[in-house]
Amino acid sequence: MTADTTDQAPHRGVTFQDREVLLDGGAFHGCVFIRCHMVYEGGVPPVLSGCHFEGCRWGFAGAAANTLLMLGALRQGGFEGVVDTTLAAIRDGSVLNSPAAEAVASTMNASSSATRRGGIDLGFGTFPIPRILRRR
Repeated sequence: MTADTTDQAPHRGVTFQDREVLLDGGAFHGCVFIRCHMVYEGGVPPVLSGCHFEGCRWGFAGAAANTLLMLGALRQGGFEGVVDTTLAAIRDGSVLNSPAAEAVASTMNASSSATRRGGIDLGFGTFPIPRILRRR
């Protein structure tokens, strides 16, 4: 059974057991997940606050899976440095502090829509930062 959490009110103190949980757009506060298959499809990142996980599996589908495939292809295609730098930025948290519009403006044309929104530069192009990842 899938727990579709998109467009729902936040879950507080709920126990999910032996089910697939779609994470995109969900908000989970103080929830317990037992033997669940946690699935992220690349949509709005979920909020997971004070949750406990027992024997859960994590999976990626849709756009999230495509991103992993792209990173794998880049690494196999000779772009190890790009992928390793990206993973290092994820590990140290700096991807969450990636350049907002003012920092990206120095590397992109000021008329670009990516400049106005902010972007993540992985060394082979600048990609827009979703609004939720930018610190205000």
